[in-house]
Amino acid sequence: MPIILPQILMVQRDESFSPNAVEKDLAILQAVGEKLRDRGASISYVKEELLQDKRWKLGDRVGVIFSMARSEKSLAVLQQAQAEGVMVVNDPRSIEICNSRRAIDGLMRSNRIPAAPYYERGKGWIKADRGHDVRFAANEEEMLAFKQQVEDPLLTAHVEGTLVKFYGVADRFFSPQGYPQVAEAAARLACLVGIQVYGGDAVLLSDGTFAIIDFNDWPSFSSCREEAAAAICRLI
Repeated sequence: MPIILPQILMVQRDESFSPNAVEKDLAILQAVGEKLRDRGASISYVKEELLQDKRWKLGDRVGVIFSMARSEKSLAVLQQAQAEGVMVVNDPRSIEICNSRRAIDGLMRSNRIPAAPYYERGKGWIKADRGHDVRFAANEEEMLAFKQQVEDPLLTAHVEGTLVKFYGVADRFFSPQGYPQVAEAAARLACLVGIQVYGGDAVLLSDGTFAIIDFNDWPSFSSCREEAAAAICRLI
């Protein structure tokens, strides 16, 4: 007998959380929606800011939500939907962790997942715990000045090496090819966070080691969109 898929809601990320990537983020969401529709699912889309409207009664309408939402209000709505029996990917509680750079940094260090060293001197990065305020400091003077301008900053050393982007969907890892240690570390971090669709950046050092310098929920998968869309579709 054919598989009967539930009605599925696709939540588009608010543009404020997609700096310079609004079209790319929407493209991966739509690619997933198209593949689900090809399998017979009933698909509808909603912008994150409309999801926050209290008139939505998600449990009465849908069985699955694929969401790129990040705001506190949206995550609260999605958690309520979970309580009503709706499956939500990614889990909103995991998104709350991803929203905090300090939380991700702490998970990596406490579980011995390679991260950039804390800043001591010289070049470094100053990153707000939440949001997009990330700045490069070429020296101690710039670091001190930026530190006073960034809210609740995380200070890390600048790691010299080759920057690579990685993407994962559940047990599928898409890049970089040939670096299984990065894939293993990223997958372990995703498991600790409790997230199924994720991505980030790592720096490969000349001595063969690496450091994960960024980790986030549901990236645009711009270099592997079709493969990733198929893998996300299979999560159901």
